[in-house]
Amino acid sequence: MRKIPILVLILANGAWAAGTLKVLQAFGTGSLREGSDLYAGLILDSSGNLYGVAESGGTYGFGVVYELSRATGGAWTETVLYNFKGGAQDGASPHATLMADSADNLYGTTVNGGLAGKTCRTGCGTVFMLTAAAGQWQESVLYRFTGAADGAIPYAGVTMDSAGNLYGATISGGASAAGAVYKLSPNSTGAWTETVLYSFGGRPDGTAPYPTPVLDAAGNLYGTTNGGGAHNLGIIYMLAPQPDGGFAEHVLHTFTGGADGANPLAGLIFDQHGNLFGTTSYGGTANCGIAFALVPNATGGWTEHLLHTFLGVTYQDGENPNGLVFDAHGNLYGTSMGGGVDNPGTIFKMTHNSGGWQETVLYSFTAGDDGAYPSSAPVLDPAGNIYGTTLWGGPSGDTTGGVAFEFTP
Repeated sequence: MRKIPILVLILANGAWAAGTLKVLQAFGTGSLREGSDLYAGLILDSSGNLYGVAESGGTYGFGVVYELSRATGGAWTETVLYNFKGGAQDGASPHATLMADSADNLYGTTVNGGLAGKTCRTGCGTVFMLTAAAGQWQESVLYRFTGAADGAIPYAGVTMDSAGNLYGATISGGASAAGAVYKLSPNSTGAWTETVLYSFGGRPDGTAPYPTPVLDAAGNLYGTTNGGGAHNLGIIYMLAPQPDGGFAEHVLHTFTGGADGANPLAGLIFDQHGNLFGTTSYGGTANCGIAFALVPNATGGWTEHLLHTFLGVTYQDGENPNGLVFDAHGNLYGTSMGGGVDNPGTIFKMTHNSGGWQETVLYSFTAGDDGAYPSSAPVLDPAGNIYGTTLWGGPSGDTTGGVAFEFTP
């Protein structure tokens, strides 16, 4: 498996910045056994190992879960932990970034496989867990969606509360076939029970929640929908637990298009003050997406603040941004699926000062060996190195494969 180090001088927005991008693993080469099509990002364990999923490839062609670990001489080694088999018993096509619990078990979702339904004939998707024992990884399917009121096609991953319950979202299914937010609870027998917390209806409450919802300390869930809302351009929602055990939806913001942004695909993150930060894929003055903050106001509502309007390849800026991540100093980092010098995406940084937020493009992908079209939020290690994936690119070509990379600012 080919690993290619690349040293690049990067054009920033209005300035030059230097950094090193190193390809840790090129996917989609040879027999595709290592996987291909990296929609999902990476997670880090305490030893510095990276874990991710590829949506296709592997032994059976239905995707893989993989680990990247450091080898001697600065190289990295990929180990395929699990090959999805498809069909009713197993999942297929893992799309979302994994989650790990305190025991280092891995959790994720597949958008296909499992049980077939009227609107998901190749399977309505699954929630799975991988557990390591004696050097081997064992997959357990925790839930198979039916495509009915319980949801279908979970592009979102899962998040876990302190009691070990899992929360996620599906873009279809639910009471109105517009998607649902669900909870999976373990019981003493090892089985998991699904509860639908909320079914979206389209307008005005949103439809198609693509990203993984986030939890606050009070047990509220926050997320975005790609469509629905008053203008059918997506919303930001909160689901608040109720005394009767149910959840009530509150629409915190409805996107209107234009400078306000439109059609968010990425999830949300919190800062230390409880403000929400995120991106939209479209909207803004150039229709290339925006970065925003949502801040509670004195009236009990939330106010959107525009942090950056992406301008696209014409200005060598990013386009169609993915999710954001904070570093220890309060700077924001992210990737964009398009834009940059050659249009196959960027890595960017946003720094706050007295005048607001300043964006800098740290790296522009070339669609060569360095990859193309990053489609997920990056992750940072304690030293500030940035790890992520590209959907395609690498030695296999610009419309297949993908790479896992490390960028050192």
